[in-house]
Amino acid sequence: MNDILSIFSEKGMKKHRFLYTAFSLLLLSLSLQSCLGIGSSSNTANNNNFTKTGNLGINNTDQAVFKGKIYFTLNHNLYVLDGTRTPHQLTSGITAVDPAVSPDGKWIAFSAHYANYSNLVYMPANGGPPLRTVIGGGGNFYIAAGDGTNNYYWLAQPTWSPDSKNLLFLSDLQKQFYWKSLGAPFNNAYFSDLQIFSLPIGQPPLTANQVTTTTQAVAYASFGDGGDRDPVYRPHHNDQIVFTHYQYDPTGTQQIIQIFLENPNAIANNPGVYSPVADPAIPLTPANTNQQSMEPAFSPDGNSIAYIRRQSSVSMGLYVMPVANNVTQDPNNTTVEKQALQPFNKSALLLAGQYISDPVWSPDGKQIAYLAYNNNVFDIWLANVHVDKTGKYQMTGSPIQLTSANGQLDGDSRPFWGP
Repeated sequence: MNDILSIFSEKGMKKHRFLYTAFSLLLLSLSLQSCLGIGSSSNTANNNNFTKTGNLGINNTDQAVFKGKIYFTLNHNLYVLDGTRTPHQLTSGITAVDPAVSPDGKWIAFSAHYANYSNLVYMPANGGPPLRTVIGGGGNFYIAAGDGTNNYYWLAQPTWSPDSKNLLFLSDLQKQFYWKSLGAPFNNAYFSDLQIFSLPIGQPPLTANQVTTTTQAVAYASFGDGGDRDPVYRPHHNDQIVFTHYQYDPTGTQQIIQIFLENPNAIANNPGVYSPVADPAIPLTPANTNQQSMEPAFSPDGNSIAYIRRQSSVSMGLYVMPVANNVTQDPNNTTVEKQALQPFNKSALLLAGQYISDPVWSPDGKQIAYLAYNNNVFDIWLANVHVDKTGKYQMTGSPIQLTSANGQLDGDSRPFWGP
């Protein structure tokens, strides 16, 4: 939490709207006396069900069995939990955030955070050395006002390309671009919102200042509300990514949060065509301030998306919806946009709680792990899922608490589930 507070004070609230959303809900949950859905203390596992490794408890019951490996951070040290439910620490002395394992299983990438910037790094998936830097976010001058005039940069949420040769990531690399031709507000303020970029690995370490004009822009942000987050490739569709997009409504007072689908090569293949006010992304969820949808995660077959929807000021829901096909070729066509939105109406609610976030599928598609906030702490929970006779995903049984981390699990770092 202190890390989040320091980011707000140093970089400005708008710059980190995607963190502010989670943080404001966290504060709200602290003020309430009861929880909804899975947040209820009645669903918390008995302490006798947890095997302790240091201060970390792992559910040892048959209900918590899973396949593959779950990566997460405790006090921003990177850990992996395998099918034996034995945790292994992979890093120490690094503020690690948002781990992601390459599809070939060789590498694990994450964001290494410092006071005023972060680096994009990766290392062998088994946790051994060396730690390799893709981009360093540190510059040679920093102005705490957060007006974009410094050359320190934030690099966050790495995601691997299907061939394990490139990383998608979030950054404010274009914060010193004025985009004057777009008019107000671009012509009178720095564009500090986080956008999605791509860069190959395996080259000498670069500084963010070196790649501001050479790295490939993949998805643009809207001005002033924090930008994009949660980028991920669609399995079996190398020409599609999905992400969360934040923007204000026309009044500038209400927040619209949507899930977008996009061809990651559209901007590169059409130079000069797209911009932050005319981009190739197509919405999969409506631009409705009362239906804010975020944090998409593809099922292993690529046909469904698990996501979080804000149901009210005191409740969030974990949903699964189908994915529209053949909609990225003509993203600014109103007919195609309507087609892309249709699967949203088939969304199935799996569970609800006061604060839940960051769903991730098991490699076999039979479970979804997510973070839940209960008794003032975050933990990892599991939901067993199946497809019913109507073709919709449903939860099997009740959600299962996997970890008992005593407040050490980092709510600002999304988990990753690999084979």
